[in-house]
Amino acid sequence: MPVDTQHRLYAAHERQAQRVRDAVAGDESVQQYLRNPDPNDEKRTKEYREGAVWLDVTARTHNGMLGAIFRKPPESKLPQSIEYLQDDADGSGMSLEQFAKLFCSYLMQAGSHGVLVDFPEAEDGLTKEQSAGLKASFRHYTSDNIINWKRQGELLTLVVLRETFDKSEDEFQSDPEYQYRVLRLEDGVYTQEVYRDGQPAGTKVKPRMGNGQAWPIIPFQFGGAVNNDEAPNKPMLLGIANLNIAHYRNSADWEESSFTVGQVMPHVDAGTTSTQDWQELNPNGIRWGSREGVVTQGGGSMNLVQAQPNSMPMEGMKRKEEQMLSIGARLIEQRSGNETAEAVRARSGAENSNLSTIATNVSDALRNCLQWALTFMTRKAIEPVDTIEFELNQQFYAEDADPQEVIARIQELDRGLIAKKDYRDWRRRTGGIDPERTDDEIDADVATGGTDLGVI
Repeated sequence: MPVDTQHRLYAAHERQAQRVRDAVAGDESVQQYLRNPDPNDEKRTKEYREGAVWLDVTARTHNGMLGAIFRKPPESKLPQSIEYLQDDADGSGMSLEQFAKLFCSYLMQAGSHGVLVDFPEAEDGLTKEQSAGLKASFRHYTSDNIINWKRQGELLTLVVLRETFDKSEDEFQSDPEYQYRVLRLEDGVYTQEVYRDGQPAGTKVKPRMGNGQAWPIIPFQFGGAVNNDEAPNKPMLLGIANLNIAHYRNSADWEESSFTVGQVMPHVDAGTTSTQDWQELNPNGIRWGSREGVVTQGGGSMNLVQAQPNSMPMEGMKRKEEQMLSIGARLIEQRSGNETAEAVRARSGAENSNLSTIATNVSDALRNCLQWALTFMTRKAIEPVDTIEFELNQQFYAEDADPQEVIARIQELDRGLIAKKDYRDWRRRTGGIDPERTDDEIDADVATGGTDLGVI
């Protein structure tokens, strides 16, 4: 079988995932989903497509959910040897938080994603000082670029990744082509091999751990909207994307109908004395709209004709908007000003459950990646590492503390039952203090401007 052979689950999943990606992108990406109103009339088809109005529900839902997870920064603490990943996770300056944000975004859109923990290829005989400059890094692979995989028992033994390279030798021209990076576990040893034009390009590489030994696993981490295994998960925004696209089609029908027959049209009755038939009176046929007209035989009169409102496309649009709201696109819903945070949380239970799963899965996946990076950087065999902390926010709404509870906490603070730090941490969780502000910053502000009355 050729290297670009796709896994049996790949094609069906990617059809769904690409639909969601297009809905998040909007604009020109979704025009392909519009019907062709008249295959023989290119002008009408062009106007039909250009008149459709895209309601950006899928993107706004995606962005709102992503913002809910990252309304607070991840809780992260890394050993010194991999602290550099906080500011440079991918080797090109992307922070670990931003890397995690992209991971979550890809999962929301496609339901599946992958990260390769990669290591520079070290030459034999390097001294400790020479190899100290080599650093592990993380590389994103979207689900459409993870084309094949295989597992034997508990071990992942094959992953085929599609990549793009520029084959042009002209500095001003781009000629992108696909290449395939094959990750294998051969006789218990991890190898990498790149294929171009169906053939191996270059030599097979055997990445090594920091202690010089061969890797006994493939350091590739799958992530999913449901489970972090290699089986593709259904995109969580697929239902909204499907309705969003159907709403777009209704919009195209409505806009064309409004443009075509929404204006009045003159009708001239040529009178009973004429012997011309209908085709002679209208040699160019009938064209709708206020700048055209129709001539018939009859009583010799002129009047204006206008179509009755066609409410079917509009009713379809309204219905789909209601359906999008009902399955989770609550971010475009009009909320009453006095609605409590608890009521919002209650109505958003399913949405929050999906968010919580994604936040948990990305946290777990990146902890595994950080462990592999630490194994490389510290030159130790693979083993569980308890010194790595990385956890995405699970509190998607501010708690909005009750005033009476605030008073009670202040009383506890005055009586010495809790520490000042306990109170401030609680107010950060409930939205009373900006989570970004440290205790030292607060103390400095209090010292400079909050002591005029001699109290805090």
